[in-house]
Amino acid sequence: MTCESMSVEALVLSNRAVAATDAFKRQSVTSERWLRLLEVGLADVAAFLRERRQAGYTIIGVEQATNSMPLQSFSFPKLCVLLLGNEQNGIPVSLLPLLDVCVEIPMLGVTRSLNAHVSGAMVVWQYTQQHLPQPASS
Repeated sequence: MTCESMSVEALVLSNRAVAATDAFKRQSVTSERWLRLLEVGLADVAAFLRERRQAGYTIIGVEQATNSMPLQSFSFPKLCVLLLGNEQNGIPVSLLPLLDVCVEIPMLGVTRSLNAHVSGAMVVWQYTQQHLPQPASS
């Protein structure tokens, strides 16, 4: 699972029971044992985002929006929450005002979007690249 292998602090699920399903376990390959899983129901996402902001996190939406920044030119703060929308509709319009910034993955082909898990993996890797410890120079 990308989140665990990239040392993400936690994965937020709308229903933690999903992690007990065979499909999730096949995909996670035991990563769910080492990754903190939080349950935040859909009705509670706005409150969760506000709480995270109060705790010093920047709220980043992964969405194609009018003022989105290209992923490759965005500098990720150390503390951030990445919000991905669902496959069909993206991030709900009601949550967009709670975002500090939107980033988008440039689309070079005809297809205008990627699956949410693919987008999430790409964004987490971009964050990780920016925050990897640099080797000591000799």
